[in-house]
Amino acid sequence: MSLAAADDLLPLEIDPRPCELCGRTIDQHHCQDDGEGPLFFCWDDGDLVTAWELADPRDAWRHTGEAPSPAHVRNSDISGSAGRPPQYRTPQATIDAFRIVLDAGNPDRLATWLRNHPADAPALLEMLEAA
Repeated sequence: MSLAAADDLLPLEIDPRPCELCGRTIDQHHCQDDGEGPLFFCWDDGDLVTAWELADPRDAWRHTGEAPSPAHVRNSDISGSAGRPPQYRTPQATIDAFRIVLDAGNPDRLATWLRNHPADAPALLEMLEAA
């Protein structure tokens, strides 16, 4: 590689490993060049926390000078799933157990097993009908 080509490399192309001190890649560090070449320093963690808080509408008031939001807003979920319970999915182990009971060929045992798994029964029966 020529020196001219080396000058065109971005810091991340030179060293893509995460920093041992802060865990960020080199392109996410503070860069200073005193004429001897660039030096990269970890950002103060306070800067990172400030950036996180500014990006979160529940905490931005700490840095913008606005009045804090009411407690029900500051303590709310901003993931977009508020008010909805997590969607249940039948575990793979339960599906595997269902297949074992089904392969045994005992209808009474299968009926008992399905009664003992009421949350999974509709999905398992649907899977059986689709096969």
